[in-house]
Parts: sequence; C-alpha cells; structure tokens
Amino acid sequence: MSDTITGPAPDRQQKDRTIAVQPREIKEAAFRTLCAAGADPLEAQEGALAVLRAEADAHAGLRLLQQLLDADWAAPVRPAAVTDVPRAAGTLRELDPAGQPPLRTALQLLDLAADTPEGGTAATRTTDAGIPGLLWNDLVLRHTASLQRRIAIATTNPGATPDDGATCYLTVRDGELSATPTPAPAAVIFMPQPAGASTTVMVLPEPVHTTPETTNIAPKPLKVREQEWQTMYQMSRKYLVPDA
Repeated sequence: MSDTITGPAPDRQQKDRTIAVQPREIKEAAFRTLCAAGADPLEAQEGALAVLRAEADAHAGLRLLQQLLDADWAAPVRPAAVTDVPRAAGTLRELDPAGQPPLRTALQLLDLAADTPEGGTAATRTTDAGIPGLLWNDLVLRHTASLQRRIAIATTNPGATPDDGATCYLTVRDGELSATPTPAPAAVIFMPQPAGASTTVMVLPEPVHTTPETTNIAPKPLKVREQEWQTMYQMSRKYLVPDA
C-alpha cells in the first residue's frame, strides 16, 4: 500500500547519508500517511507517535510505518468482537480482529484491558499475529504513564523454542522498557498461551510512577537517513490537512 520513490538504485554512500529532521515533522508525516491510508485521526495519532519513537530509538520509523500501512484500511471500523473466557483467578477477554489493521487491534486490546476496577487484574488476547513489535514500545510506555499501572505485553511465536524467544513479556519499570522470557506473577493466571501465534495485554494492579512527561521524545532534531525521510515525506503528500 505504500508509495515508493522510483529511480536509479542509490549507492551505499547515498543510502546511508543522514539529515536532521525535527521530531514534529516525522510525527506529522506519519500521521498524514496513516490518514491517507484510511486510519481515523485518533488511530493515526497513536501510530504516528509510535513511528517517531521507532525512529528516535532504532532508526526504524519508516519500517514501522510501512508495517502499519500493510493492512486493509479500507474496511469499515466495527465494534470489537469480544468473548469472555472465565479462569480460576479472573476473566480473559478474547478479541477477534477479523482482518482489521493491526494498529486498530492493538489499541482495542489496550482499551479492553484498561477497563477494569483499580486493584484488579485484566487481560485481553488476540490471535492476530500481525501486530508489529516496534508498535508496542511506544504504546506500552505512554499507556503505562497514563494509567499509572503496570502493563505487560505477552507475544508468542509458534514453531520457535523458548531459547529463540518463543514467548516475550514486555513491561515498564521506572520509566524503562524491559523484555523478559517470564511473566509477572500476577499474569500467570492467564497462561498458558494458545498453541498458535497470539498477543496478550495485561493490566496489573501494581502501581507505577512513570509520568507522561518522561515518555515524550526530546524536541531536538533527529539524524534520519535522507532516503528514508524522502520516502516518508512523499507518502505523506497524499493527505492534506485543510486550513482551519
């Protein structure tokens, strides 16, 4: 679904050349691109912030944006189809993504898991295997700061052994992301994971002290690969924001 800039293949030096780009420009380009694809403004804003963090942390903003675009954004938005699965110590909510864009599924998982009384534990799970791992880095940081509660993301990869990272648990402690091969004790009640690929979002009663301010990207220019920035900028031209 993404646009590409055609022309002669660049040499290695040109491909690796970097330029300074303001974070707000990266966020705006990603936002416009997602809106042009069919995301609603809220979804596009969430995706754009994740693209910015991916670029700031790992020079992977364009890669994440292309992964978010690789979906059927033309499909109409529909209510989340959820089935409650009772367990010994709580209820696991199963979300049926029905082919919707992974960004939308990820946001629905977070919203459903956050809908639990203070002091309780909640979990939502989907068998959608298409949610990009880079997307969770930003969503977990910002939603942890917003809820002031610990969030754990568990993903499984069928066919892999535990040593290959078959299961990974992503959490936030003291404002820092961490990935571990074992879950938090409170999350064990919702395991084991199914045999196929799955993603589980757990909101735990453990309070955290991460503030929204600490999750912001510093407002200073980022060194971005020029070719990748040109590609992202070109993609964003398909959506023009009307004058206020």
